[in-house]
Amino acid sequence: MRAFVTLTTLGAALGLMAACSSGDKEPTQREQIGQTWKYESGGEGGKAKVAYIGSINTVQTMTAPDTFSVLLVQPMSNGEKNVTVKLVGAPFRCDLSDCAVTATTDDGKEHRWKGRMADTNDGIEIMPSQNAYEAIAKSRTVKVDLAVGKDDQTFPFRFNVEGLDLKG
Repeated sequence: MRAFVTLTTLGAALGLMAACSSGDKEPTQREQIGQTWKYESGGEGGKAKVAYIGSINTVQTMTAPDTFSVLLVQPMSNGEKNVTVKLVGAPFRCDLSDCAVTATTDDGKEHRWKGRMADTNDGIEIMPSQNAYEAIAKSRTVKVDLAVGKDDQTFPFRFNVEGLDLKG
């Protein structure tokens, strides 16, 4: 949940920066998030409280020409890790009675990660029991299929996840 607040805060800060711009082109939210792991630290020891990465591809939707996805990994105090898949630029869709996404890791294995709609309704929070973190941590690339738009057309979002390091 804190990861959502962090990314929402990041988006608000980027919007404010763009609004206060002196005419210079500010980086887009996608450019700020990037396609390599970024870490926000906090607390004692500077350990990462959230890691996030943007998809390497975008898709055109009715609401944005460059809709993309974001993976967030948040360590919990018990050592487990929550994974959240967010959609930026289009409404996130999932069957509330069976909210899930399909992911394919670079070993060709398909994973069905079940979770719950994020508090901000822009993604799915996947509990540690679904082993999403383990699949991501062992892979170089991950493809996540997300339903986008009113017809629930599914698009693949690809991530270069190699190098995830939550040790701090």
